[in-house]
Order: sequence, then C-alpha cells, then structure tokens
Amino acid sequence: MKYISTLRLLFQLFFIEFILYHAIMFLNGASYKNCESFCPMGAVETLSLFIKNGKFPCAVNELNYSIFFVIIVLTILFKRVFCSWVCPFGAINEFISSARSYFSAYDKFTGTVMKFLHSVRYFILTAIIYFTYTNYDLVFRPYCPYFTAFGTHGHTTYFFSYFVLINVLIATLIVKLGFCRILCPFGAFLALFNFKTVFKIYRDSDKCVNCGICDKSCNFEIKVSEKEVVNSPECVMCMNCISKCPKAGALKIGF
Repeated sequence: MKYISTLRLLFQLFFIEFILYHAIMFLNGASYKNCESFCPMGAVETLSLFIKNGKFPCAVNELNYSIFFVIIVLTILFKRVFCSWVCPFGAINEFISSARSYFSAYDKFTGTVMKFLHSVRYFILTAIIYFTYTNYDLVFRPYCPYFTAFGTHGHTTYFFSYFVLINVLIATLIVKLGFCRILCPFGAFLALFNFKTVFKIYRDSDKCVNCGICDKSCNFEIKVSEKEVVNSPECVMCMNCISKCPKAGALKIGF
C-alpha cells in the first residue's frame, strides 16, 4: 500500500491544474467557467434559497449542485475523501503543513482547545448560510480563500480578500492543516455525514504492534492506535496511516 501517497499526490496535482486551467481560460475569455463554477460550497450556501424559490440563485448553477450531490454520496461511502484527494485549497494547506513539519514539529494543543477550535468552522458555516439567505447573495465570496487564490482577481476580490487569504495560510503554519480543521465551512458540513460511513478504516489489534506510527502520520491527529474502527468525523480517508503502517494487515479499509 506504499503507492497510496503517490497516487493521492497525483490526484491533488491534477485537480489543482484543472482549476488553474479553467481560471486562466476564464481570464482570457475562452470559457465561462471559473473556479467558482466547480465549487460545491456554493450549493451549501444557497440550498435554502433554492428550496424556497425553486431556481438557482446568484452565480450558482446545476454544475455546483451536481458536484455537491456527488460529493455527499462519496462522503457517505468513503468518508471525507473529497477533502484529502480532490479539494485544491485543501491540497495547498497540506503542502504548507508538510513543508512546515519538515523544519519543526507542530506544537500539540490540548483536546479541550482543539474541540473549541473545531467548533469555529460550524459558526462560520452557520453564519454563511444565514447571511446568504437573508441577503440573497454570496456574501462570503469576498472572504473565501479558495475564490481569492484561484479566482484570478474576480469582481468581488478586494484588498481585504488577500488579507484573509494570507492569514488563513498563516493559520496553517500555526495549526497543522489549520484551514481544513478549524476554518473550512464545507469541511464542517461534510463532517455531518462522516460518522457512520459505508467504508472506514479498521485496526486489527492482533496484528498491531502499537508503534504509534499511524497516530504520527495522521494529519488530523486522530488517535488511530486507540481505535478498532476509525469513525471520527475528522477522518478524510487520506490513508496515510495505512500507507505508513509497518505491519501488513494491521490497518485496512473495510465495511
């Protein structure tokens, strides 16, 4: 299973290049699709408006909703695999975290502190849905780091947009995968579907040698070595724990 890390990296690079390609094509007027066209968060933001009025609001369309429903199905089947294999901004956060870890280890926060930090993204998610509904507009767009990073300076991108983006990246230097774990509203939404998924990671206690490598390899700091089944809503099925496990068969995907 050592090839998993390489395969996942190829997926991440592909989707980054895919979004950059469409961003450049949009900037040159060769396509009407930009990074926003492929963002599933747009469907989350406007779902209540769509249910209320029966039509696509703002800049959101059937493509956003189609991607959104596909991701929901994927999450129910394979946990938050979108976050670790597909999301371009999530990949950038992971690359930054890996580079940061190369020079020095991240400080460990207590469980109480991390629970509080995890709750921040739910507040952000709730605020986005509420203000989008009341304003009938994508009010979060100017503050969205994904749109700022890949939107080729879209019409709602301002100086403050870049200020937010820079600070989000700084957060990733302080907390491992800081944006993904603390600030990402779409990750918070997917976590709601991430408890009892069809496929999940199992630990065979008879084969496990309790080396703790799985715990160290988990970007979301899940204590895999203490679980028989990884049901955590934080698991993104990156499979780092499986690929780095020295004991064949100790960790595996099952249902």
